[in-house]
Amino acid sequence: FKVAGQFRFGEVQYFTRLTVEVEDANEDSDNEDNWHFLDVAVIQVYSLPDKALLQLSSQMVASCTRSEQVLAINVKDIVSVITMVPHKPTLPLGLTEEHFFMIEKPGLDVSDLGVCYSAYHDEDDEDNADDARIE
Repeated sequence: FKVAGQFRFGEVQYFTRLTVEVEDANEDSDNEDNWHFLDVAVIQVYSLPDKALLQLSSQMVASCTRSEQVLAINVKDIVSVITMVPHKPTLPLGLTEEHFFMIEKPGLDVSDLGVCYSAYHDEDDEDNADDARIE
């Protein structure tokens, strides 16, 4: 998500819709048009990535800690969906602590659902299948 012009990582705790007063509304008016809905996400924020580990990994391992900071942001400020995977690295300073590293495109590319895809099918297996059959 993006907050104050900076990209950050966070875990969405929940989504909600708030009713807020329009800023330009006339203060003396009780008109219903002075209100609108704002869709927000309540997010627990992760720290900025460890700079030393990021540099040593050629910008590949964005390793963060989970902070206690909680923000409510506009859902339109969410830029991407990622996964934060727990790991316990030994950092360049020699510390070993609980961290989370970022994976950008989690999905079915990392799972096998038992579906035979032609990309995984080896033609040699067909030839050997006849040899393995007992007659």
